Amino acid sequence: MRFFRGIAVSSDAIKNAIKDIRSVGLLGTEGKWRMEFPRTGSIDDLYSKTDLSTKDTRVRQQDELAVCACGELCGAAYYALKHNRTKEEDIPLILEFEASEKSVAVDGRDFLYTAFQDGNPIRARPVLQTAFGEAVLRYADLAWKQKSQDKRIALCDLAVRDPAVIRAHYDNKRVLSGRYGTVFRNAFLVKAPIPVSALICVRQLDFDTKIPRPEVTLTDLGIK
Repeated sequence: MRFFRGIAVSSDAIKNAIKDIRSVGLLGTEGKWRMEFPRTGSIDDLYSKTDLSTKDTRVRQQDELAVCACGELCGAAYYALKHNRTKEEDIPLILEFEASEKSVAVDGRDFLYTAFQDGNPIRARPVLQTAFGEAVLRYADLAWKQKSQDKRIALCDLAVRDPAVIRAHYDNKRVLSGRYGTVFRNAFLVKAPIPVSALICVRQLDFDTKIPRPEVTLTDLGIK
């Protein structure tokens, strides 16, 4: 699977940043935030657990780092040009690489988890079916029946690791707008490190690259 990661660096650091990435790949320790790759046991066994909670689905693995990436360029361009860009770090970069499906999880922080927790089922269901595939409804339909927000979150923890959900979200064509105004068609966590051999290219992004307009927002799911 091919992925695109959008970052921003300062003009003084751009040469060294590109050199470092091309020399060592992506370690998951770059930047201000440390992302952890989601781990879980058997999805089917946990799904059937009547007292499922995030204690079951969030077993921390400190050495399992991850990097955020999109499955298409436009989403990565948003992160490089808007979300990650600051006055000091103002040069947008695109990192293109390949990774196996087994090392990928849906990054649901800005859209899917919110839909599971607060979405109106009638309005959210068709959106999730389109953007995350039929397989996501198994988890979402059960989540919306729960009073416990913790169990809703735990069910989403299972959904983001389901291979069918991952594939469907990778193929999504609708432009989503999530929390904090994020814009993407799909969003993923990819297990680090990303070796140099998996890198396809590292390049500066044109400042005039167009970012698509959102077609679906969280408000469309009945979320205020």
